[in-house]
Amino acid sequence: MHWASKYVIGALAAAAVAAIAVIAFGQAPAQRPTAQAQAQKPKPAAPTVPPAAAQPAAPATADNQNVLPSHWVSRCVSDGRIGTPDCAVEQSAVVTQTGQLLASVTVRVPADTRHPVIMIQLPVGLFLPAGVTIQVDEGKPQQISLQTCDLKGCYGGAPLTDETLAAMKAGKRFAVSFQNASKENLTIPFGLANFAEAYQHIQ
Repeated sequence: MHWASKYVIGALAAAAVAAIAVIAFGQAPAQRPTAQAQAQKPKPAAPTVPPAAAQPAAPATADNQNVLPSHWVSRCVSDGRIGTPDCAVEQSAVVTQTGQLLASVTVRVPADTRHPVIMIQLPVGLFLPAGVTIQVDEGKPQQISLQTCDLKGCYGGAPLTDETLAAMKAGKRFAVSFQNASKENLTIPFGLANFAEAYQHIQ
């Protein structure tokens, strides 16, 4: 064979070997990452959980505050030594930490009529159209209108029926309920332990 033909055949054979090597390299499977590489691979960040929304504070009621109700106290005043005294029994509930008045209840026996009336004093900032409700133990609630307000509070009153008076003398709990400016229901409890004794002093 001519030397030129041998040269051409040798070149073609070398080219074929190179082509086969390129194809084999291109088709080689990708190497799997080692265990060390997998360990170093950063983990996906955990989803951020937003903090729970703050719950609104509970309404400022005597049931969830440190409220200090006092005992029923009797008092009488008179215009003169010979005049008929004007007598009343009263009890107040205040916040222990601040001394803020939450409610005051007065049962008054006017000198002229001698028919008892009940008067309620509440703090300012109320929803006035709701008025105030009184209730003895689990008895029937009684609605009382709020009649006026000043810098010291809001006031309402009504005649005290014989039924309600008798219930207060024999009862254990006297509740005063009203609404604040946000129309949240608030209830202030009063004890009746010494009411009958105190009222006896003003009859």
